[in-house]
Amino acid sequence: MQIGLQSKTQVKKGVIESYWFENETIGLSKTLFHRITLPLEEFDSGLDYDEQPTRTEIVLDWFELGLSDPSKLDGLNLSHSIYQEAEGSVYIGCAHNWCDVKELNIVKNKDGNFDVSGNIFVEFTNEGVGESEEFTFTSCCEYVER
Repeated sequence: MQIGLQSKTQVKKGVIESYWFENETIGLSKTLFHRITLPLEEFDSGLDYDEQPTRTEIVLDWFELGLSDPSKLDGLNLSHSIYQEAEGSVYIGCAHNWCDVKELNIVKNKDGNFDVSGNIFVEFTNEGVGESEEFTFTSCCEYVER
């Protein structure tokens, strides 16, 4: 079964966050993390066990980008081939389905927000949800420091 994200939904306005986190238990010193949250328009996933319409978001996490100034996001491509420690997922079919970010371009726009365009490969097969598929999108994201 194919979920069909490309034909069923699109990305709404998202958020780019930066926040400091530390965890002494696992030996993680205070580190600057970045998260991009891209909510999706509600859609019918086609899965009987999912509440319809499906409400979800793509969540992409990076750390140690060294970007304490949000203006440094301008012009970046945050693909997983470059930032191999990054993580991403989308919750569909009662599972966090891993996303491989093939491309994620960030450009600062006139109003101070960021235009984000990307291509991700969603690994639905790993969780037995459906066939894995690509999803290409564009969105505007607000920057928030937490």
